Amino acid sequence: PRLASRPLSVAQNILPLRQPRRPHSMAPPDFYALLGVDRAATNEQVRNAYRDCAMQHHPDRGGDPAVWSALQRAYDTLSDPQKRAVYDRTKQDGSVGAEKAFGQAFAEKGEGAAQQRGLSIEAEMAEAKGKGSTLAAAGFDMSHAQGFEAWMRNQKGMGKQSFYTAEDLLRSRQYGNIEATESTAQPLPALSATAVRFDAHGPPEEVLYVDRACSLPDKLAHGEVLVHMLAACVTDEDLLRVQTPLTVLNDFPPFNRTNNKWEAVPLPATAGVEGVGVVIATAKNVPTLKDHPLEVKDWVLLRPEARRRPAGCWSTMAVVDSSMLIKVPAQLMPVRHLACSRSLCTAYRLLEDYGSLRPGDTIIQNAADLPVGQAVIQLCKMLKIRSINLVPDDEGFERTKELLVQLGATHVLRDNSKLAEFLEALGSEMPRLALDSLGGDAGRRLAIALRPGGALVVHSMQSGQVPQLSPSLIMYQQVSLYGFNLSQWVSEHGAEAYLQMLRTLAELVQAERLNVFTRTLPVERLDADALAAALSSHRAVQDAKSFRERTVFLLGSEAAANDVYFEVSAAIRRLESSADNGFDPASPPYRTPGGSSVHQGKSPAAGAVRPSERWADAGAMLKELELEQYVSNFEEEEMTSMALLEDIVNRSDGEKELMEALKEMGIKKMGHRQAIVGAVVGKL
Repeated sequence: PRLASRPLSVAQNILPLRQPRRPHSMAPPDFYALLGVDRAATNEQVRNAYRDCAMQHHPDRGGDPAVWSALQRAYDTLSDPQKRAVYDRTKQDGSVGAEKAFGQAFAEKGEGAAQQRGLSIEAEMAEAKGKGSTLAAAGFDMSHAQGFEAWMRNQKGMGKQSFYTAEDLLRSRQYGNIEATESTAQPLPALSATAVRFDAHGPPEEVLYVDRACSLPDKLAHGEVLVHMLAACVTDEDLLRVQTPLTVLNDFPPFNRTNNKWEAVPLPATAGVEGVGVVIATAKNVPTLKDHPLEVKDWVLLRPEARRRPAGCWSTMAVVDSSMLIKVPAQLMPVRHLACSRSLCTAYRLLEDYGSLRPGDTIIQNAADLPVGQAVIQLCKMLKIRSINLVPDDEGFERTKELLVQLGATHVLRDNSKLAEFLEALGSEMPRLALDSLGGDAGRRLAIALRPGGALVVHSMQSGQVPQLSPSLIMYQQVSLYGFNLSQWVSEHGAEAYLQMLRTLAELVQAERLNVFTRTLPVERLDADALAAALSSHRAVQDAKSFRERTVFLLGSEAAANDVYFEVSAAIRRLESSADNGFDPASPPYRTPGGSSVHQGKSPAAGAVRPSERWADAGAMLKELELEQYVSNFEEEEMTSMALLEDIVNRSDGEKELMEALKEMGIKKMGHRQAIVGAVVGKL
């Protein structure tokens, strides 16, 4: 129902806002009710309802200004997908502020979460007695439904056990003899990139090197995409996957008892497991996939994967299986934050999932100066949770302390082996939750600081050792030890839950309530010395002028990705148009600022220039085609940009899409439409 047919609903929803009530008792209006739409309404339905409201309630038509202001707030919120998602989750519009909305959601989760329980012995005894059975006769028989539920529950984390689809088999490297036909493959021109490579496993500082002319595959196989990388962060997992082939674990228990195996890394390989990029080409089946569909120009993050081989994102361009990528809104966060998004998500999950934290509680963490620690400090500040932060005891301590206090740290202490000094500095503080990034003796010190019933969560082990807890801590202090891995969390909860978490964090970043400090290294300055410094920057011994910081490789830009996209698209069209128009390896390659290259090869003279370079706008193109009568049609539909027209034809079925758009614009003659499309794709 439209709002115009129920004018009283607006006044009834706005009236409470206009009465003199105390601020804390004011109930926010229901934006859906204000506009008179259902909660599942589409954007078009929301827009139409807003127009109806404007006809009746706009102040120029005699409407109440307060009612009109509320209607505008409702439309601004519900017409924006991100704001609408926040409103649906928190029942507050963006004016509440990202920080307050985050705190409310965290509190609601804590208050509403029931304690998870397994079996109740008393309940089972009562059920047995209620059925007239004696306890001695009560057996272990289960119904079929109970048995199936138990089987499903016990498959968690064991790898895929149920049926396999054709897509599973085609993508799985476990079955090397099963391949898709060439009908879904997409041939590529000769491509090369700047990449950080390794020929053998070993210490990263010894085996990694910079390859300025790393050749890429000559085609995109079934399910693959070509990604222009924007940025990648140097993490402990990156270094671990270079140093050790984790496939050795597949032969030892408990890993040899599951189907969840580590994939082998074919050598030589490109390093990198975490990064952000833009899709610039896809295999022919990718846009139509039921799972993980992607289009060119999509922004993507590398999906956290515990067992699959690294995607190799320390490169200006990379060929990646689409199932290893998560599509994110363009510029969801600054590129540097997206490159470190796993650190932000890890901090979020540690506070959300462990310790049953409430405002006023205390947590303690080590390595607090690195991205996870920085994020934990800022989230704790918003949630009114006290944080005790341990950082290296070196010459840079005072400077680090000043920085972390500015972020919101409650206490910043020196992390060293002097246990007596550590406990004295803690005073009466007894944290409920400890977050360990180092392992070994550093983790043990955190456990000693915990209150009875506290939890120690290990989310990284830079020392390579598990914290050794004494029996007295476990038995008499009831301290619990947990391990957290973001890849495992994503495999259990799915990509959608991960994307929703990213959206929540993005709101805080955009509101300038969440930030990370890293050092950046542009790919143009990437050489052997710069690479060695980048690998160790987060473990460096500080002095009074430097910080320990993780390094983010800046591998490209959105503008460079757009340029490469046009070059690759044009080259692909030439490959498909004629087998005779091959690519000459000796021809000068097109180079982006980051070092990617596309070999141009031989092509028709007209095809060597992009339409957007040949014509300033659609009007100039139409004039050369002697179709000036359609200039007004293009202007009316705001389709005069040649770059926009090129973007359309380069999509999946883009030529068909443009043909249909031209018909809707009033260009009725088929020949005229074909001439325009041909000019846009470069066939004129």
